[in-house]
Amino acid sequence: METFPNLDADNLVIFYVVVTEKSMTAAAEKLFLTQPAITYRIKTLEEYTRVKLLDIKKHQVILTPSGQEVFKYAREIYHQLLGADRFIKSIRESNLRVGIASIYTYVASPVLNAIFEEHQPSVKLTIESGNAMNLVQNVTDARLDLAIVPRFNYNNDKLKSVEISYPMKLHCFAGRDQIIDHQPLSWKELNNYPLVSGPSTSVVRRMISERFKREGIEMKPLAAEVDNIVWCIDLVEHGKGLSFAFKSFIEPQVKEGRLKLVELTDDLFLSADAIMSHDLFMNPIINRFITMVKAAFATET
Repeated sequence: METFPNLDADNLVIFYVVVTEKSMTAAAEKLFLTQPAITYRIKTLEEYTRVKLLDIKKHQVILTPSGQEVFKYAREIYHQLLGADRFIKSIRESNLRVGIASIYTYVASPVLNAIFEEHQPSVKLTIESGNAMNLVQNVTDARLDLAIVPRFNYNNDKLKSVEISYPMKLHCFAGRDQIIDHQPLSWKELNNYPLVSGPSTSVVRRMISERFKREGIEMKPLAAEVDNIVWCIDLVEHGKGLSFAFKSFIEPQVKEGRLKLVELTDDLFLSADAIMSHDLFMNPIINRFITMVKAAFATET
């Protein structure tokens, strides 16, 4: 005969929040409970385990050795419940919240026009564009279901990533009147020109900085720092410096002669990933969206 646990999962969740918040008071505020209710729950859990789990010293929560072991299970249960809640909500609401890094909006825009048009007419699609680091954090915090971002080490093992594009070349480009001494430029020579790029959290900017470091070069201060690829292109067009983008973003301006491509001896390449929580990996709506985005990237040269 199958047995069922007598342990109250709510007590473990409260225990997890108390430990992560490092305070009974902070946990009470986060859980919308009174502090006596939190204290009672922790006491009940300790009575059930028959060991001391927490030491409270000067209002600071400290795990005992037994508490450290129980915390591992509490953390797992908390994230499993959080994941189940997100998954059930996604089914119930048929609401897909997607973040697309601004560097990919041009590539992904055809998908946004066609997504679920025939197959999933009831799906409510919410799109957010912005900085890749912020989008990944929003997925972690369950404010987004999915993020389309450059492949990079975001230091988050709670999320699952799926490669959706082969490495695509990031083209260096300049304004029409920008004088380039010769081409192709080495990275050392490139550092002699002013650069326009994103903020310090920009993946492309970090890649550029790391590329300079590999050459033993200290990257010069940016001529301009903008968190929008369209503004970046506009600044370059007006002679403020050189920058990097996918060819599809700058192709119209290049054809019109407002921008020109700059050849490098060693190009930058960038892959795209779809990032989501592990519990949403099998979500059919998300898988459909990923399939369509993969197809859009496959047409990109």
